[in-house]
Amino acid sequence: MTDATGYLATEHRSTADRMAPLSADGQPPVAGVARLVTYNTLTGGIDSDGSEWRRQRQIEFLASLDADVIALQELRGWDEGGWWRLWQAANALGMVPLPPVLSARGRGSHLALLYRPGTVRVEDFESDAARGAFHHGLGRARLRIRDQPLLTVLFTRLCPLGGAERYAEAQWLAGYGGTYKGEPRRAVLLGDLNTIGEHDLEPEWSRGPASLRSRHCHLTVGGSFGDTDRRAIQLLAAAGFHDPFDVLGEKPPRTVGYWSPAERVDRRSDFVLANWHVVDQIAAATVHDTDTTRVLSDHLPVVLDLAPPAP
Repeated sequence: MTDATGYLATEHRSTADRMAPLSADGQPPVAGVARLVTYNTLTGGIDSDGSEWRRQRQIEFLASLDADVIALQELRGWDEGGWWRLWQAANALGMVPLPPVLSARGRGSHLALLYRPGTVRVEDFESDAARGAFHHGLGRARLRIRDQPLLTVLFTRLCPLGGAERYAEAQWLAGYGGTYKGEPRRAVLLGDLNTIGEHDLEPEWSRGPASLRSRHCHLTVGGSFGDTDRRAIQLLAAAGFHDPFDVLGEKPPRTVGYWSPAERVDRRSDFVLANWHVVDQIAAATVHDTDTTRVLSDHLPVVLDLAPPAP
């Protein structure tokens, strides 16, 4: 099923089914496959009235994915009380959190990376890999997942305020697209990138307010809004990062646009990108778009499965 913009809007699993671990494409997981997830929680799953119903249900849903690595964004309020919410989530998922990435300029929209200790070994980690250059911060971990070769995992939330800021952040990330100092570097980028895909259909921006278009569209010489500013995602693609849906030949589902009546602009914003040293391992990718996930956040979870490299 597609919506007015042509994006897939899937509804394919019951609540009971979702409690069983799934592969990214909805099939049982395959041995040796590394699973990575990115999820923007919308204010940490905490509502303006203080309710944390969404946060608790988010944890339950994430448990059903049986992921090896989960990147979380917009963790507002999670820094309170010694980060007890982060530890509660990690404990419920059977995972361990790396030190959070603090979003000093992003109204406390902190980031975190969780890993499963039984399947992941952490070689090293930086919680401020870009030394304050990113609006929301950038985390960088080097991980060995399910005996696969060393993988650099970058996680962030690119600047939501405009294309120029996102492009500058993408310039910093571009060095991870391929080979570094003569050495192949396997890397993935997870997060809310606040952009549509390189080849995605143009969203119907006219359905949203001018404040939304100002963050995502070019301004023409005549002073009106033009098409989407795709410079950040185009730079990442040119540097060697691949969109799994393009690699698999699948139409990408939307990840945002269903939440607020004032911003009904279906589009993508959330990605797990793989650089060209990892692209041959892409086994499956999905966006979990269901009745359940649509009430948990204004972003949908994205899952990537990486098969073991060929011998």
